Amino acid sequence: MGTTDKPILQVQDLSVEFQTVEGTVHAINELTYSLNEGETLGIVGESGSGKSVSSLGIMKLIPNPPGRIVGGSIFYNGQDLVTCSEREMEKIRGNEISMIFQEPMTSLNPIKTCGKQIAESLILHRGMKKKEAMQEAVKMMKAVGIANPEARVHEYPHQMSGGMRQRIMIAMALACQPKILICDEPTTALDVTIQAQILDLLREMNKEMGTAVVMITHDLGVVSELCERVIVMYTGRIVEEAPSEQLFENPLHPYTKGLMSAVPRITKERVPLSTIEGVVPNPTEKITGCSFWPRCPYATEKCRQELPPMTELENDRKVRCWNTVQ
Repeated sequence: MGTTDKPILQVQDLSVEFQTVEGTVHAINELTYSLNEGETLGIVGESGSGKSVSSLGIMKLIPNPPGRIVGGSIFYNGQDLVTCSEREMEKIRGNEISMIFQEPMTSLNPIKTCGKQIAESLILHRGMKKKEAMQEAVKMMKAVGIANPEARVHEYPHQMSGGMRQRIMIAMALACQPKILICDEPTTALDVTIQAQILDLLREMNKEMGTAVVMITHDLGVVSELCERVIVMYTGRIVEEAPSEQLFENPLHPYTKGLMSAVPRITKERVPLSTIEGVVPNPTEKITGCSFWPRCPYATEKCRQELPPMTELENDRKVRCWNTVQ
């Protein structure tokens, strides 16, 4: 199975707000991107850039109150998820679009065995009987590399290591063979060896099952390892989009350049890491022009006054910057 040019998911002008004591937080601002069948897409950015909120928006899991989708649409196979009822979303969520969260211990039910938790979605979405669903749960545990699954299917989450719990989460997410798998920082809490195993597993599942993967992370190493295409977000907006190889070879937006230069290099010469000066703006603060200008070494008066549009360049590249396109 490989990537096709047929979009399975199209996010158009999605905007999400949260009402807080300090004021309105504009978490996502007119987010637009598409995901093709079987594709692996990376979404990167600092904490607070809107990566996780965008994924919760797709799943319609934004807590309301205080949050709500205030504009835009999310088309999945031609159906707008924004206008779907909760009952319609329950048929899609976990069945056609699945999600893996950062910390499996808070996502798994501590009083149910791991096998039962995998079997639940098969009973709900596939109409399997309990015994058949448990047999399928054993198969899924074996598929994600859990040794002795016939015994471990009866174990509880606390009896498993962090890496094993994350594998259980992947088994749950893939049990119904979804068309889209959203991974929200799935390897952050794991050590590098386990992280590499989980990435290998996701790559394998993507190839074998043709599942499109959206990898949300702040780790550029994870993105270069797994993703074909990358979206870079800053303060709820996409600032750059490009095929993975091109983005790493030649980042165009000053923010992307800053992220790349902050990554340690394994070279003979020891050079100090560069940093992006300043901090991410307060989410309740309304910045005129480009939201990155207070931290940008190339900022001009035009950057302070006008928000740059998303400009399409050659080789499927897009960038939101006045200096790049002049």
